[in-house]
Amino acid sequence: MESIQIRAYQPQDWPALCTVHDEARRQELRLAGLDEAFLPLPVAAEREGLFEYPHLDVAVYNGRPVGFCAYTGEELAWLYVAPPQHRRGIGRALVANALRQEPALCCIEVLKGNEPARRLYESFGFAVDKLVSGRMPGNESFAVQVWAMSRSR
Repeated sequence: MESIQIRAYQPQDWPALCTVHDEARRQELRLAGLDEAFLPLPVAAEREGLFEYPHLDVAVYNGRPVGFCAYTGEELAWLYVAPPQHRRGIGRALVANALRQEPALCCIEVLKGNEPARRLYESFGFAVDKLVSGRMPGNESFAVQVWAMSRSR
């Protein structure tokens, strides 16, 4: 029986999370037309403060870490699922757990072009407030556009 468990990050998850992030991030950047902006997780995590978030959850599917998310009380900042595991409810389970842990969570930014992520968040009641242009966090040499999404608390 296939099952998804969501639990707190453990140091032994690091190698799997690097693989998940690097595969999923490449896909996310491709959708946004930003292939050249890729940074591997060890670099991105340091530059963007992954371990500074109060919540870092890992999705375990059939005994293997296959996704993760990081968030505060108000913002879901990171969410990645290994591409071979897409469409299995893993991203949905991570978002649902984050909303259970932090009911006031109300903000997400999604790279313009990442329609699958946008649709996932819309299914949880998030809506696009505006399109924001700026520099890519952690890799500021790249200009980006993100959909700023929110939901009522």
